[in-house]
Amino acid sequence: MRRLTLVLCAGLSLSVATVAAAGSPSAPLSVSAGAAARIVLGAPVRDIVVGDPTVADVSLVNERTLVVMGKKAGATTILAFDAHGRALADRDVVVSNVPTQAVVVQRGVNAATYACGERCSLLGGATAPAEPAAATAAAAALPTP
Repeated sequence: MRRLTLVLCAGLSLSVATVAAAGSPSAPLSVSAGAAARIVLGAPVRDIVVGDPTVADVSLVNERTLVVMGKKAGATTILAFDAHGRALADRDVVVSNVPTQAVVVQRGVNAATYACGERCSLLGGATAPAEPAAATAAAAALPTP
């Protein structure tokens, strides 16, 4: 009888911990339009729900790995459930038009966005072209991920 009580207590503790982990708020997943981000799950996924499929899409890599692809600027939610209907993920996703490695040079009311690697290139949609040297210097000052 004592062994059964211990097993029941351990099972109840595990299920409460799983529900608490699934329900705990996490930071929004940020991804650029045209880019992808990965979500690793703690158990095999069965069902995936995307709140607004025009903002982001999800691909299943394997039973525990999702890839979220940004489609257009906006916000949505991604939910993932296991075979028993338990929540494995509940993530807010924010998709922006600014690429991850971009630098925005602001001069007064004029702004220019640059995609930066070893050198910076002006992206479309700039309100006024700024100096590429200023973008390269700003990019060099950013911390590397």
